[in-house]
Amino acid sequence: MFRSNDQWALNRQSESFRATKAQLALLLVATGCATLADRFNSHVLTALSALLYGLTVVTGVVIQRRRARAHWQAHRDAAEIVKSLAWQYMVHGGPFPTGVPDPEGLFHQQLEEHLRPLRRIGWREPSEGRQTGDPRYPEITRAMRTVRVQPFATRRDIYLRDRVLDQLGWYSGRAVQAHRAAATWSMLTVLLTLLALSAALARSTGIAANWDLSGLLAAAAATGVAWMETRRHHPLSYAHELVREALETQRIVLATSAPEGQWSQTVADTEQLMSPQHTDWLARFGG
Repeated sequence: MFRSNDQWALNRQSESFRATKAQLALLLVATGCATLADRFNSHVLTALSALLYGLTVVTGVVIQRRRARAHWQAHRDAAEIVKSLAWQYMVHGGPFPTGVPDPEGLFHQQLEEHLRPLRRIGWREPSEGRQTGDPRYPEITRAMRTVRVQPFATRRDIYLRDRVLDQLGWYSGRAVQAHRAAATWSMLTVLLTLLALSAALARSTGIAANWDLSGLLAAAAATGVAWMETRRHHPLSYAHELVREALETQRIVLATSAPEGQWSQTVADTEQLMSPQHTDWLARFGG
């Protein structure tokens, strides 16, 4: 169920980014054609510019109707819900502590309660999303049951190694990647803005009176800013770094000072740190 939703989320994310990239590229090329049409007094370039602006509008309408971003976020939330609940079930964390009656039935109930709000906004479960094991609880795999019956020390080691350390590596990599992308795009937009300023000054002083490139360069800079806002490089770099730091602290707590009696709550707190909602909340302050 996680894998199918994860794949749908990746597909929708790629579709959303491709559509936005196409829309921004059409706007930029249309502006370039308009600039050349003004310079050479070309009716053909003017018509081409108008056509490209029209295609930009059509692309925007298609983006709105496809709702790729909304579907991407819904499938991503579903995938993370499934993964988090599965880990909590396996290691006796959160609502599944040692001794809880009917943990399988509780897992099914918790999963349905978490997915119900997503269904209300249009999320549909992929047909390949459920397992084909126990017909009563098809979401619970054999591997999940195998981990759940292990002793506390074994479950703790599995959780630290395969969940916490894995996520630490992921957040570290994404923080570095987002920081580099933010720095690259910021430098590019600053450069384009300075070039637009230089072009405007050159035209106003008569050095390049026959060319008006300031509008095209300003449009290119605006395109870079819009792409950065779409990819959220700055806020995600900030959020991923904060999650990584908090998760490293939590890893030490889990490994050294979390007794079995407090284990379920400590795991729940750790899973909360890794939730998409927590990352989005942090990203709002990193913009």
